[in-house]
Amino acid sequence: MCDEFILVKRDQMELESEGYELLERLQPFLKEIVKDDYWPGTRLMGHYADVYYFRCSPDAVDILLSYSTSLYSWVQTRVPDDLCFLRQGQPWLINTAHERESHIVTDVEEVLNRLEESGLLFRDLSVFYP
Repeated sequence: MCDEFILVKRDQMELESEGYELLERLQPFLKEIVKDDYWPGTRLMGHYADVYYFRCSPDAVDILLSYSTSLYSWVQTRVPDDLCFLRQGQPWLINTAHERESHIVTDVEEVLNRLEESGLLFRDLSVFYP
């Protein structure tokens, strides 16, 4: 489904050794690092961050899960910020962890049905954003 994910290291915040260890373990999956003030769900004002783009694979996901099993725990300083997943270069799962806010961007009926059946709380925002 998703072929890429991102993690963010903000310039104005420290990153603990556990976060650097994670980035080192993910090195085989690294595609690029972009210095930017924007990533899905966030726009910085007057600051920049390193946005790490990784190839998504089962091995990479296993590494991610070994550091956290909660979407909202991807908060710097312990680990990099805002784990997000991309599909064909477009945001699919947008996560702003410190705000405890996430969005899934899809119109694929099968995905919508599986999400609904998961029992998790989802709101259909398409009524607000046609």
